[in-house]
Amino acid sequence: MVQVELDNCSNKGIFHISRKVYTMEDIDELVKPITSSKQISFPKGRMFCSYKDAIEIEWVKAAILDALNNPEKFYSPGDTFGATMKLQEMIKGNNCIVLRKEYGIPEKLEYRNTYEVNSIVDANHNDRVIIPITAGEILDLIADLNKNRKLEDIFEVYDWYHKDMTIELLELFQTYYRECRLNKLIKYICSKSNELGGFQDYGVGVVRNRLTTQYLFDSRKSGDGK
Repeated sequence: MVQVELDNCSNKGIFHISRKVYTMEDIDELVKPITSSKQISFPKGRMFCSYKDAIEIEWVKAAILDALNNPEKFYSPGDTFGATMKLQEMIKGNNCIVLRKEYGIPEKLEYRNTYEVNSIVDANHNDRVIIPITAGEILDLIADLNKNRKLEDIFEVYDWYHKDMTIELLELFQTYYRECRLNKLIKYICSKSNELGGFQDYGVGVVRNRLTTQYLFDSRKSGDGK
């Protein structure tokens, strides 16, 4: 299937023939929300649609990714330009709500130990990175949270593998943990850590011999953690 690749121009000549497969990282570069006017530009500098709230931005990004990689979903097989135009027509008039049925699905948190990813991702949205944190850091952080250590202190003393880790993302991690939304990935990491060779976190290291029950959230241990 022939696809079009977007270049840096914003008007004429923005498309040329290519066989590029787009990632969500590409979409993050090409799709920019303009908060002052509540519009979304795509590609760079070209107004694509209006939006009402932040979640609609995520829906539009996911739909554009589909249009570029699977234009047949928008009845334009082999024509990504046509697919994006049909998407734009679909959501014009501040009508991004129509995307909710297809793209308004809940996050599915999983851990990816692919080399140079090593993060908690959303498996329901093209493995978009939710929290850039390694397997070993996840378990160490949980141990510190269960000792009721303050988030600010934890953030300062850790030598984070991903330099884009922030205190806000640490707070999000704590929220997910206390909501038991990390239980499945905790079980996954701990289970693999007890297999022959341990849990291979590619590009980072190996996690070995961790006991699942020590890391699952226990409300009886909960403090304010702040």
